[in-house]
Amino acid sequence: MDKILPAYNDPLFSILIITILILVVATVSYLMGNYKEDMQRKNLKTFLGKIKLDECTLDIDKLPFETTLITPLSLLAKTFSTQGEYQKSISIYLYLIDNIQIFAQKEYLLEGLGETYLKAGFLKRSESLFLEILRKHPRNKTVLYYLEIVYELLNEYNKAKETLIPLQVMGENTSSIEAHLKLSTLLKDKTLKEKYKVEKLKKIIKKGSYRRVIQELFRLDNQSAWRLLETNKIHSILDILWFLPSSNLNFDIILSSKILHSIYIAKGLLPLNDNIPKSGIFAIDAINSAQKGGSFDLDLNFSYGCNQCKQHFPIAFERCPKCYAIDSIQVKESIGKKRANTGFSLL
Repeated sequence: MDKILPAYNDPLFSILIITILILVVATVSYLMGNYKEDMQRKNLKTFLGKIKLDECTLDIDKLPFETTLITPLSLLAKTFSTQGEYQKSISIYLYLIDNIQIFAQKEYLLEGLGETYLKAGFLKRSESLFLEILRKHPRNKTVLYYLEIVYELLNEYNKAKETLIPLQVMGENTSSIEAHLKLSTLLKDKTLKEKYKVEKLKKIIKKGSYRRVIQELFRLDNQSAWRLLETNKIHSILDILWFLPSSNLNFDIILSSKILHSIYIAKGLLPLNDNIPKSGIFAIDAINSAQKGGSFDLDLNFSYGCNQCKQHFPIAFERCPKCYAIDSIQVKESIGKKRANTGFSLL
């Protein structure tokens, strides 16, 4: 035995010990890695199993799985999600995820499933799924952005801000999201005094988010809102001005502005005259022309578009429901028949 093994003071003995240690560490690391991978797979399957029973509407589990099905089925799931067929989309995503073992090959499917839950309004489920993905791939930028949206919709703004930290570390420009979250936090905070909010909003309005700030100011401090009104941005808040209660109107400012004067003649709150000023807004000028001709039953209807994804929606939004773009709302007005006064207001 002494001839086989080198003496303890022999340099070869040290090399042998180091080699053995390397082999032991490598073996333990390999086994631990496999164990961790199995545990993560089981945890994910457990999570997905909890939601699979009541969400699947397609009898797809009986379909024999083949790798050639991955691409067409993932495209089909994406199509269903885009069309609002969320349960069908979820069924397909779950089927594919169950049958793909390697995380890297199904990560984009997990993202798609999380996004579908987000669109469908299952915010807690999408949160759990996104966190599961980030445990395996913490530098996934897409998932971090989606997770920020989830926390924002849950009004958990501190958590939303935390998701921006790794994005900033990775070189992402998150300034617009930070400003958006800062304003949302201010508007939702019920503990702040109105006077303090107004002063903060006056400073924010100079930096952006004009529509959201001016709408809140009309609610908190009507006079400040009128003083901060910008003529070149009136079209972006036309619906807010149109639905303002009569008690909120400042006729001194309205009569000093041609566009405001024209809007409230069209609204029927100011008298017609022979020299109605042009507003530059087609629907407003058309209503005023019709009123001069004796037609007083016209009103404005509003819809809202996103200048990023070009989708249209029947109600106003702070963040596009389709692409989640910030401050992308476009107010679109059309002429319709005057309806009974319901006292409706956007404030």
